[in-house]
Amino acid sequence: MRKTLTLLFFLLPWVSVFCQDKYSARLPVRGWVTELGISPSEEIWIATKAGNVYFTNHIGNTWGIGPYGSLDGLGGISETFERINFFSEDTLMISGFIQTGGNPNFVYWSGNHGKTWEKIVFGVGSWIDAAYINNNGKAWMSGSSQLIYHTKDKGKTWQSFGKVEPTGNLRFVTVHFAKDEITGLFGSTWNVIYKTTDNCKTWQKIPTPLTQKKYRRINNNERPEIYKVRIFGDHYIVNQQGRVFITKSNVIDWKYLPEAANFEVTEQDGLYIINKDLSVSLFDPQFNKIWDSAKRLDKQPVAIAVKNGKLFAYDSDKIYNISPKDFVASDLLTNQLPIPEPDLKVTLTGEDYGFSGGDILRLDKDKKQWYRFMTVNFKIANACSLNGNLIIADDNLKKYYRVNIENKIIKEFNLPKTLYDPAQIVEMHFERGYQGCFASGNSIRSYIKKGGSFVLRQKTSTPSYLANIKSTFKQEEVFKLAGIIDNSRLLNASLTDLNISGADILAYKQMIDGEKKKMKKSNIPSFDFDNFYTFPGDNIDFEFYKNVADSLSFIPEQDINDVFLQSESIFSTTTVWRRVIFVLKNGEKLIAENFDYKPNYLFTPWVITYNGLKFKSSSIKFGQQVEKMISGRFFDNAEVTKKSYAIFKIADYLYHKKLNKE
Repeated sequence: MRKTLTLLFFLLPWVSVFCQDKYSARLPVRGWVTELGISPSEEIWIATKAGNVYFTNHIGNTWGIGPYGSLDGLGGISETFERINFFSEDTLMISGFIQTGGNPNFVYWSGNHGKTWEKIVFGVGSWIDAAYINNNGKAWMSGSSQLIYHTKDKGKTWQSFGKVEPTGNLRFVTVHFAKDEITGLFGSTWNVIYKTTDNCKTWQKIPTPLTQKKYRRINNNERPEIYKVRIFGDHYIVNQQGRVFITKSNVIDWKYLPEAANFEVTEQDGLYIINKDLSVSLFDPQFNKIWDSAKRLDKQPVAIAVKNGKLFAYDSDKIYNISPKDFVASDLLTNQLPIPEPDLKVTLTGEDYGFSGGDILRLDKDKKQWYRFMTVNFKIANACSLNGNLIIADDNLKKYYRVNIENKIIKEFNLPKTLYDPAQIVEMHFERGYQGCFASGNSIRSYIKKGGSFVLRQKTSTPSYLANIKSTFKQEEVFKLAGIIDNSRLLNASLTDLNISGADILAYKQMIDGEKKKMKKSNIPSFDFDNFYTFPGDNIDFEFYKNVADSLSFIPEQDINDVFLQSESIFSTTTVWRRVIFVLKNGEKLIAENFDYKPNYLFTPWVITYNGLKFKSSSIKFGQQVEKMISGRFFDNAEVTKKSYAIFKIADYLYHKKLNKE
């Protein structure tokens, strides 16, 4: 007996939606998305792991929220939606980890385009990790139960096939069937691909790229998972651990496709490949390339699908409809919510401007509502008013643009050669603080200008913080430190700044040898967050790390600078910061700060804030000058001050760069 559920949200795709306008908000998609649902008429539906569903009746139109989930995005406590699929224009199914009373043995099913939904029991309870739905009303699913569930009538009834391996814990996470509906491939979490040629009656294990030694695992702790497997023409294509391989189906011999990042197979056995350079290629069933896109995606998508010979892609910000005839990109906008109050705001000539993602917003004072004034093609990380201009910066805080408000365009902007006069500084503060869920703290040591010196101000200083450093600095020392910050905007970090000696190189190589022995002994390479010398896996080419030290002079200057612009962080409930603050006569503040969980050499990069303007500094000289002034006590871990650590950061950067090319 099937139970009919009441629809939780009533604005459905068949209701005409308002055209997108400047007051439309960005759709707040809550929860991770890994698959797309595309109807025959090309409606686009998204189901998230937070139990929310979103839809649009056509690319370019506004999006609706529902039928499951809510405007707050919290979704269902016991509902993890992995996907939503269309059997036909009116028949939909939501699957994943959906349970009632602790039993995840059903899917949500609708036969009337989502007006009402039913719970359809598919068999023994299971988290549905993998599902393949074809255009003939048939589907195959599998997951944590290790059973395979099959329907022939658009998901209304299901039958179960037994485990492929009676013992063990073989869990399939990807499945695909050929057009004959009896030949299928099933890929598992742990380096296994099974093939059936009789619709799950018998099975043949086929070799994977890893078992054929087509690549080497970097980290033995990572699962050699088969992310995706597809059949097209007389070929199989697979993504294992982020690497894409292809083989003829009659003789399994995997060939690496180094330029491929993702792929999907059309109803006509065409193959779309999304390349690492964000272009898209289309191949025929014989794997002959027939088209390359002139346009590119903005970034790698998190979910893709095919329908009507077209590729649909979702990258968390935009939805794409791609084919040789067209390449359409559309923002996800909704009229069901107002544009929220932006965190970053600037007031200029009496007008309030806000910034969110790539949107430049203005406040409609009559409606008391924000609207989209214009949009740029990068994330705005900083905005300020400077000499009567509205200035914005990119996500890396390296490029700046002036917003021409009248013409709604932006032009590259060069910051002034000098932002401030160091001679105007009257205060200097060294600060260390932390903020967690249940505790916070702050320590500061303050100096105030008196005559030609900066003198310790005990009244505002924490007695125990940096207690053993000198209580007076010459003003020239302070001005020099502040001047280094301003000059660093125009200079890259260089090898000359490091002043590395032969003894430093020898010490570095001895350190690498020591870390190699430590790794072999402990077998815990990549998860020791307290170790500054961590490597990207177990199977490391340590000779590469050592050889870098002998070829430092040949490394491009841009690479050296990029090394010390890198930040490393992990998810943590506690943030620790270190700051150097300068206060000018007019009250303006110049702040250099670092929030990184695992600092780079001498705590580079520094984020600099002055009068609302932010920029990022790779200055090694700034850290060196702080070290000199504070007698090595500002950086509370001596490891970050060692030349061995600087050489390691360079070598590790180049090693990761090498891995990304393989």
